[in-house]
Amino acid sequence: MLRKMYGLVFPKRMHELTATEDGRKALAELTESAQPYDLILLDLRMPDMDGVEFIRAVRGTDALGKIPVVLTTAEPEDSDLMQQAKALGVAAVVRKPWKPQELRDVVQSVLHKPAA
Repeated sequence: MLRKMYGLVFPKRMHELTATEDGRKALAELTESAQPYDLILLDLRMPDMDGVEFIRAVRGTDALGKIPVVLTTAEPEDSDLMQQAKALGVAAVVRKPWKPQELRDVVQSVLHKPAA
């Protein structure tokens, strides 16, 4: 359901999306793709691999480690999982339930931040 919502929020004329059904498949897509990715948009709670595990795996590779991550979640701000995700350097967190324009604005903001 969330992947469908992302497709509606980000029409093809705005962004090209690659959606996968779980974190392991997303990680495989990222590592095997010949095309670079500009941003990773993921949920903190995913099947097979949570967002923290996913971010750790991405941050552990030279080629993917600098891709900004935007996290969507309903997880409490002070939860251990949220603290771990923030410590791994997520670019932004969008709280659920989010509004489409809110998510678009955050993604645009992250994509247009100057490199650190």
